[in-house]
Amino acid sequence: MIDILLIILIFLGSAFMLMAAIGLIRFTDLYSRMHATTKATSFGLLLLIIGVSLFFNVGMVWLKAFMIIVFIYLTAPLAAHAIAKSNRKKDQ
Repeated sequence: MIDILLIILIFLGSAFMLMAAIGLIRFTDLYSRMHATTKATSFGLLLLIIGVSLFFNVGMVWLKAFMIIVFIYLTAPLAAHAIAKSNRKKDQ
């Protein structure tokens, strides 16, 4: 049963990462590209990390996974905001 859950989590995480990559290629303006890459990549990475943590199921892996998830969810919006702000200054 846990194997099916692992497969689903890793597959969905990979699918979200693929959607982010396709969005990066297909969208035309910077803001749409940033939205695709930050949202889908963050959620895809969350699913992948949870799947890997369930696979190993060791306390240290769970701790590191938690720290990675917190770091990603704190830094991705800040990086996107900084990029958008620099692009906005460039256009003025």
